[in-house]
Amino acid sequence: MDGVRTTLISLHGFTMNGDGLRQMLAELEARLAEELDFVYPDAPHLASAASVAGMASAMGGFRAKPPNRQWWNASDDHRVYAGWDATREALRAEALRHPSVGLLGFSQGAAVAAALAALSDQGAFPPLRFVVLVAGFLPRADDLKPLFATPIEVPSLHVLGDKDSFAKHGPQLLERFGASTRELLRWPGRHTVPTKGAAGDALVDFIRQRSR
Repeated sequence: MDGVRTTLISLHGFTMNGDGLRQMLAELEARLAEELDFVYPDAPHLASAASVAGMASAMGGFRAKPPNRQWWNASDDHRVYAGWDATREALRAEALRHPSVGLLGFSQGAAVAAALAALSDQGAFPPLRFVVLVAGFLPRADDLKPLFATPIEVPSLHVLGDKDSFAKHGPQLLERFGASTRELLRWPGRHTVPTKGAAGDALVDFIRQRSR
């Protein structure tokens, strides 16, 4: 892949949108813009008002700016992810537009990126250079569980914030990736993507090394 520019497909969180993630990653993108391209697709499904309100409550009142979108909508028992098939195919089409691809997922977007990494590892999704999973969780839907039955060998960076209540789900996802290809980055932050300080430097270094 020498001389081929990598594209980082960046997947926003539940009830967010691509522009919202672009703002969150502005400093990270500025640091890497000379080396790779960033794209920020919107999830194909609109989130309901109830979903937006529920997420705002979980986030201490913070409400993402509209349009509020979702990659899937989980059933009450989390065994069915309505909308997953459309999400998978939309992101397959996006990945096929670029000769070299990495994924960065935040929150629900990290769970999506993990599922796509599993599919890629099994030859059912375009090849991935790496995945960065920030505040991710292991998908629980019945039709996604088999994807995580064996270790995923796509190089992965798992980013967990010490002040993020969602980070408790991260270790379970980490364990589904190959021990020799996974890295863990702990940082003292909340439910966001680190772009500054030591954690931001580590994130930049991981992406830079695996984009070459």
